[in-house]
Amino acid sequence: MNTRGKRALYDNLDTNEALALAIDAAVRASRQDDWRSNQFKVRRVKNAIRVALESAGGHVGGGGDATRAGVARETAAGYVTRPSESVDERVERILALVKNQDEY
Repeated sequence: MNTRGKRALYDNLDTNEALALAIDAAVRASRQDDWRSNQFKVRRVKNAIRVALESAGGHVGGGGDATRAGVARETAAGYVTRPSESVDERVERILALVKNQDEY
């Protein structure tokens, strides 16, 4: 983790390096100039974050039986889903984190 943004993602994604790097790459590829002040550009970044989450864990937090039962489960990528946090909440949390990093 060689930048502050990657370190923030890493620290807030249960120290999952692969997921942090995937989200970092997705944000960098999808962001456009002045993206924070334009709802359409923000939506583009948000969708990229969602795709990175789903790609890393195959529908992370998708509401499977383990999630409905209130049990944390580990995806194939090693990302631990939290039953109390929906995919939308996770995307919003990561988006807020990314918005507060100057490098993005």
